[in-house]
Amino acid sequence: MKRAVGIFLIVQSLLTYFIMDALYAPFKVTDEIIDTDMKTGVTTVSYESPGGIHLIYVIPMITFILGIYFILTSKKKRRLKTQHFYN
Repeated sequence: MKRAVGIFLIVQSLLTYFIMDALYAPFKVTDEIIDTDMKTGVTTVSYESPGGIHLIYVIPMITFILGIYFILTSKKKRRLKTQHFYN
């Protein structure tokens, strides 16, 4: 049962990641004009891109790691403890 839940979580997190990456695309590079020299006409442009991980990708990462955890953990077998009474 844990293995099935793990596989489901991995597939769900990958599909969520791909859908969010295709639809939202938060990592677009933006350019901003910083300074224009009036004598030469040279314009300085700054290109910005986010340096860290965007927050919308945190939940798919957590579910992916949880799915891997569920797959890799093995089911612990319980031994039946029997009591022997000897006369």
